[in-house]
Order: sequence, then structure tokens, then C-alpha cells
Amino acid sequence: MNKPVNPEFFKAFDHYKNMVKQYGDDHPITERAFLLTLHYTPEHIKAEMDAKAKELNLLPPVSGYTDDGKPMYRLEDIAKHLGMSFEEAEQHLLRMMDNRNAIGLSNEGVLVNSNIHINRVQ
Repeated sequence: MNKPVNPEFFKAFDHYKNMVKQYGDDHPITERAFLLTLHYTPEHIKAEMDAKAKELNLLPPVSGYTDDGKPMYRLEDIAKHLGMSFEEAEQHLLRMMDNRNAIGLSNEGVLVNSNIHINRVQ
């Protein structure tokens, strides 16, 4: 069964591919185009991406869960898993948040310097 896909996703993805060709992967314009593509990505495709990321070991294990069951990742765990310093990971996170803000996307759910209680048992 074909699941509906918002036409904005296809426009955003085409724009992202063009920005990669024009500016390369690490340019802020390309990063913003990627974030916009993710924003419009349908949930069923995000679920496939998540499964593939787990299969390829691209993310560390979940660091814990909030009291309402949402998975949480500590930046320290992500940095260690990716073989980078905490400071480097923090710079990537802050740049991503700035890029999201620049294109009008919310950073809700990204918690920085938070004392959130994380349940280690799920």
C-alpha cells in the first residue's frame, strides 16, 4: 500500500540535492536544506531511517527515558559513540539548533544543560 507523502517533502528533497551539488555537504545552506527535508519527511520514512540507523550502529544506545517514555540521548554518549570530543559534539548540536532556528523550525525537545530525570529502565 502506498502511503501519502506531502509534496513539500519532494520539493525540499530536490532542493537539498541541488544544494549538495552547488555547495557541498558541510555548507550551512545545505545543512538547512537537509533539516527542512527531515521536517517534511513522512513518519513512515522516518521510522525506516531510524531502523536503518540502528542497524548500521550510527547512534549509541538510548541513554535513558523520560518519565513519559520518550527516549533521550545524552550528548556525552553521542560524542563517545561517534569518536569526537564533547566540545565538538556540542558545537555540532548548537549549529544544528541555529540552522533550525534560521529556517523557522522549533528546537522544542532538544534540551541543553537540562536536569531532566532520565529513567534508565524501559
